Amino acid sequence: MSLGRHQINAIHRALAPGSEVHPGLRLAHGLSEWPNAAEAHSKHDLIRSVARIKTPDFYRQALQRWKNLTGDRQRFCGFELALHQRLYIGVTRDNPVETGVTVSHSYGMPIIPGSTVKGLARASAEYIERQTGEIRRDVIAWLFGEGGDDGESGGIYYHDAWWCGNSDTPFVPEIVTPHHTEYYQNGRKAASDMDSPIPAPQIAVQGSFYFVIEGAPEWTAVAAALLRAGLPQWGVGGKKSSGYGRFRLEP
Repeated sequence: MSLGRHQINAIHRALAPGSEVHPGLRLAHGLSEWPNAAEAHSKHDLIRSVARIKTPDFYRQALQRWKNLTGDRQRFCGFELALHQRLYIGVTRDNPVETGVTVSHSYGMPIIPGSTVKGLARASAEYIERQTGEIRRDVIAWLFGEGGDDGESGGIYYHDAWWCGNSDTPFVPEIVTPHHTEYYQNGRKAASDMDSPIPAPQIAVQGSFYFVIEGAPEWTAVAAALLRAGLPQWGVGGKKSSGYGRFRLEP
């Protein structure tokens, strides 16, 4: 099915800077033409326009409904943690600006996928097992499952973490400046301190997230403790070695 000119114009207006559009749609479809190296400013402009998108009221309402639904402490364990700096999550998603961020399909606000939450909690548990032996393998199997075709699933469910920061704007423009482009691309030219930096626009997330673990309360308490230990120490997402993706220690 082909679109008429009035339909195409309506799409362009919806994606134009200043419109309250789904941030994921803006990143994926906000450029009318694929930019080349000489038009890098168009990527910067698009990311800055996404960073100006404010949290819509309907998302705040949806977040409150989710908190109400997960308020039963006999079934859920929910808590909020604030980022220490910023978060790179889903950076390698394919789109015209060659950078991305993981957002909810329905609301366009940042999320940390439940699989990422579960993976970090498991890494925390296995680290404790190796270092101290204070957590048993059968406990780890119950919390996370054995995996594989014949393995049983775990007894705990790890939900996506919802963004819940106090800021009106969850997205933040970032810049990375790789200095050795030719070396990274083909390795034929040795890296040199004389290489010129090439600014590359990126997009990150700021604020806080609401984590939810579902299951029997005695087990969700253990899973939450593992998660609270891992988020400040290792973090999630990309560029963790530079401090991104780590969360603040709770008092």
